[in-house]
Amino acid sequence: MTIAALRIGTAVPSLVRWGASPDADLVYRTLVTFGPHTRRALGVELSMPARRIADALAELEVSGAVAVGCDESDPRRTRQWSALAPDLVIASLRRRRMRLVDQRAVAESHRWVVAGLRARLGSLALPLSTPAFGGLLTDQLRYLPSRELARVRYGELLPGRRETLTINPEQAFDAESARTGAAFDRRLIAQATRMRVLGVPPADCDALTPPEPYHPAYQVRESLEVPFKLIVLDRAVALLPADPERIERGYLEVSHPHVVQALTELFEKHWQQGRDPSVGAVMPILLTAREQAIVDLLALGHTDTTTAACLRISARSVTNILRRLMDRLGVENRFQLGLALGAMRAARPPHLLGASGADSSFDQDQAS
Repeated sequence: MTIAALRIGTAVPSLVRWGASPDADLVYRTLVTFGPHTRRALGVELSMPARRIADALAELEVSGAVAVGCDESDPRRTRQWSALAPDLVIASLRRRRMRLVDQRAVAESHRWVVAGLRARLGSLALPLSTPAFGGLLTDQLRYLPSRELARVRYGELLPGRRETLTINPEQAFDAESARTGAAFDRRLIAQATRMRVLGVPPADCDALTPPEPYHPAYQVRESLEVPFKLIVLDRAVALLPADPERIERGYLEVSHPHVVQALTELFEKHWQQGRDPSVGAVMPILLTAREQAIVDLLALGHTDTTTAACLRISARSVTNILRRLMDRLGVENRFQLGLALGAMRAARPPHLLGASGADSSFDQDQAS
């Protein structure tokens, strides 16, 4: 058993991204940073009710993130909680959460959907097997016999679109797919297209891919129960693989109204069952120059009064700015604020700050 002993200011990885609750993450950070605590001491330190502390410790114990022992010098032998080393904890949580999507099951789901549509709408709705030749099969069905042709056609279909619905069952993308996908996303964002993307979480639940480009109409959800690969444009045209096990064999382009409607309904059903991957995550925060200067000076040990003097503002302004930051992050006191800002890499350790760095950066920002 390796008990964590980190120097104050050392970055502690977030447990939230691995499924821990915010309370458990906060308690773990306190134990890692400040050493063993009793349950009562944790409650006092974090200004949290005893019930929340107990629930957080129970969650951490089940996760293998903490150890409990007794202080031998304490005649009452009060129980103390200690954090295990972060690298060991993260490795354990990763192993517990790792899950691969069964691509054969996705292919079977694809075939089941196609067979169901044919049974409901007739044999012309979708072919059961990959067509022998590319081109128009009917006036509402086209076969694009390669991935490259499918990308070209997709690009032709994009202008003026108001909505795209996408299901991606892949847990990783090759470089070419990632590059072209990003280019298409930028085009859609530029024309203010509303986009919803349902994908699968990475196998180890880690955020190894860069974040999607931000746009108010860009929404992403994740699910391990995706039915197949699908793109629907304006609920009028759908694209899906011709062969679910060999994506290089191209796509089917469908404009049959009843088929597209059925595929759209299937998307909506699975979209409702998906989850927002950003919920519960430790999201980055952008501080203003004044907020950053205040946080840096307080990290160096300044009081509100000396911080105010350094920045040539009133002590009341310092207090109000910190209060707004606490409200913004949903924390209850300055200790929790410091831990939250540390988790977001917005608060820098004292050894990385110069004695006058905060003051000068704020002055330069004010001057500009």
